[in-house]
Amino acid sequence: MKLLFNKEKNNDITVKIQQGTVPIEFTYTEMVKQLLENNTIDDTDFGNLSDDEIENLKEMLSKISEIFNEEEKDELEIEQDLV
Repeated sequence: MKLLFNKEKNNDITVKIQQGTVPIEFTYTEMVKQLLENNTIDDTDFGNLSDDEIENLKEMLSKISEIFNEEEKDELEIEQDLV
């Protein structure tokens, strides 16, 4: 999954999510869908964000990815217990 961040003139941060080759408006539903299919957040474009903002976003994205990794591990353990 590729995320595209941009800071507007009013300091609002916008984000788009790349679906194939086309950037679309970000929705949590689409993000979760893509993370369930493939738990990778790579090639993120942080645009014109400050170093502090980039660091905070990287930390947040890492935590999100960890949550999906834990869920995947839990599912595998349940499947192994059933066999």
